[in-house]
Amino acid sequence: MSQAGPKGAALLVNRIVSKVEVERKFNLGPKFASTFLSKDWTKSRLQRLNVYNKQGNYSFAVLRQPSVIIRDTYYDTQGDQLSNLGLWVRQRHVQHLPLETSQENIVHSLKDRDSSQWNAKLRLGGHFNNSQFAEFDGKENVSDQVLQITNQKTKLEDLHVVSDLQTLRSSWEVTHLAGDIIPESTITMVLDEVTEAQAKGDELSKPAFTHTIAELESFEELVTEGKDSAEHEAERTKLAVQRMEELKEFMLANAALFPTTPKPIGKLTAYYTWKNTRG
Repeated sequence: MSQAGPKGAALLVNRIVSKVEVERKFNLGPKFASTFLSKDWTKSRLQRLNVYNKQGNYSFAVLRQPSVIIRDTYYDTQGDQLSNLGLWVRQRHVQHLPLETSQENIVHSLKDRDSSQWNAKLRLGGHFNNSQFAEFDGKENVSDQVLQITNQKTKLEDLHVVSDLQTLRSSWEVTHLAGDIIPESTITMVLDEVTEAQAKGDELSKPAFTHTIAELESFEELVTEGKDSAEHEAERTKLAVQRMEELKEFMLANAALFPTTPKPIGKLTAYYTWKNTRG
């Protein structure tokens, strides 16, 4: 974007774009399962489902999204320096499934994976259960983040694989809030069934590690113009805090759907706990 200067010269305006993701974890409970996993409703993606609270008042509406299989291969240093600093680096393969998913669909997808993409998540605030992130896609952007957070001491090529996980993800986009208001960000309910990724040619063997976790996610792009990186980052953090509070209020208003007792356990925490018990 540009504007004309005093003598007609084009003055470039600094334009910065970043991705902001906020997530709050919850446990899969009977109310969520009976509402969103009913076979009578999940047959059609086009059908909008209106959700009502216990008082019988309209609360929100969702559209079911196609399930996906995600393979995340995480990388770090020998001493887990990146994750300790709040940066998670991974290569992600994503395979979309038909709306009516079967074991046959899953096995076929495992044999025909899409090409992978480098991705990094930088924590802006929160903790393992309720987190605010900036996301970076592409090998060059991820490499820059690794260099930046390690003060130019570690390259992407220096990292090694620390975990290799496969997720069957079901999701529902929240299209309308109470009062039929359209959300300002993209809000998605996510249900992840996580296992260890299987070795090629061994897709049918049963993995030893399994874990199920649900999340409520808010995602959007932040665009600033005429501001430097520090100002952009300040706005990004402010936006993440705002969206986190909005998700919290949404969950509290629909507490039966989003139980958080006992404390939800994320997939990486669950995996490393399981791995440590195996010696």
